[in-house]
Amino acid sequence: MKKNHIIMFYLLLVFIFFFAYIYDLGAYRLLEVDETRYVNIAKTMFNTKDFFTLYLNGEFFFEKPPLFFLIECLSFKLTGIISELTARLPIVLLSLLPTGFLLGLCKKVRGDKFAIITVATLLITLQYMLITKIAILDSVLTSFVSSSLLCYFFTHFVENKNKKYYWILTYVFSALAVLSKGIPGVAIPFIVIFISSIIFKTWKETLKYSSGILLFLLITLPWHLVMLKMHGNLFFDEYIIKHHLLRFLGSDVINRTQPWYFYMLTLLWGLFPHIFLLLSKVVDIKNIKFDINNNYSKLLLLSLIATLSILIFFSLSGAKLITYILPIYPFTSILIGDLWLKYINNNDKSVRKSLIILNLIFWTATILLCFVKFVMPNDIYKEFLPVQFTALLLLIPFLIYNSIFLIKQKRLQTFFLLVIFISVLSGILTPYVYNFNYSFGQNDLMRFAQFAKDNNYTISTYMTGQKYGLLYYGDKSYVEFQTDEDSDWLNNELAKPNVMIIARNKYIENLPLKIKEKGVKYSIIEANNK
Repeated sequence: MKKNHIIMFYLLLVFIFFFAYIYDLGAYRLLEVDETRYVNIAKTMFNTKDFFTLYLNGEFFFEKPPLFFLIECLSFKLTGIISELTARLPIVLLSLLPTGFLLGLCKKVRGDKFAIITVATLLITLQYMLITKIAILDSVLTSFVSSSLLCYFFTHFVENKNKKYYWILTYVFSALAVLSKGIPGVAIPFIVIFISSIIFKTWKETLKYSSGILLFLLITLPWHLVMLKMHGNLFFDEYIIKHHLLRFLGSDVINRTQPWYFYMLTLLWGLFPHIFLLLSKVVDIKNIKFDINNNYSKLLLLSLIATLSILIFFSLSGAKLITYILPIYPFTSILIGDLWLKYINNNDKSVRKSLIILNLIFWTATILLCFVKFVMPNDIYKEFLPVQFTALLLLIPFLIYNSIFLIKQKRLQTFFLLVIFISVLSGILTPYVYNFNYSFGQNDLMRFAQFAKDNNYTISTYMTGQKYGLLYYGDKSYVEFQTDEDSDWLNNELAKPNVMIIARNKYIENLPLKIKEKGVKYSIIEANNK
């Protein structure tokens, strides 16, 4: 690649990152339930200045370590604002950390072209793109644990005199990952390093730099020791036993039990739009060979080890959520980047067929989108109309040009057209999609919360679930969440002064209650207020 082309493509990566991750980042409300929960904890930490113990809804929160919340507080302090944008922006910017290591690693091993393709592949991978711009712990864990592994990868390709620096970073980022979300922050790097040391016969080097464990402990132990001293067995039982050991072993701690193949199904949509390229090579997997004496082949093998290790680790866990698998994507992007590179350089026929299938899927989705009006109720379609219009406005010109590029076999143009399209589509369409989703009930809750804030009401809820958006948008330190059907409790709350009761419609429709305001999914019950 010519130097001016390389500069242009690096600038294109900046454009992709801006549109896919930062554009309109604060244009939609916090998402229930994780984003509202974690931002509320950070908000409480910021207001109370207690940077050790976490609190949620007026109670101790011993499920997670503090680093995510400290990062949030730093953002609130630097900007002077607590908002959707200031909550999400530091998490998005933190995702640049592994992206930078990935770019540098791929450039060192195979050059600028492969580096640009691999990073662009990661940036438009669907689940990675969606989750890393949400203020949740899995995004921070992903940034640090993948940075730890990528620094370990560097130790295989740098001169001996520089190895120690990357080993130090491996331990530091693993420690920060532990302070972000606990055991996965150390378990994942340990598994990958252990397996790689066997395959590449680098045991002596691994043991040589094992003194980094002291640095790891120096970073991770202080907070844990302070919390044990402050809260004793309560912290030990909740944090270590319940939310680490028992959750992994499969005890019903958070009611998130899924089958062992759950993450395989997750990757089928999470790896979109690259999944078709990957599947095109699965049938040819027996012909894949790795030469550990070749740096490029070694990088691919390391990435495969990391991919399988992360997949197996989380698949063995008793508790499963779709966000847990997020650390896998920087490493799948290396493997998929290799497929894109082979297609662009050599017109790989199986990859080309997969792109034709992808193009047909896009055309089918576009046609179906045109007729969605005829299958939606009018009131829902009115809310969906901005999503439909925006999506069609972007889809139609993309598909025309993409079809032309595929027919004329403009392979590099096909790749970058797809990358630009996905990033722009994500940036522009995301607020419309979320705001449409909010119209099914969350908008009611946000409006009710604002009403309670403006009129200085305390909030009680009946069968709504724990909707922490009521805490955030109602500016409350505590909300009473009643999660069992209990008409006596409801009557007692109705008799209290200055209380606003929010209830799920389907649980009160047969009760003799006076509805003050009825929303799509939730209502305010008339109570004995001022």
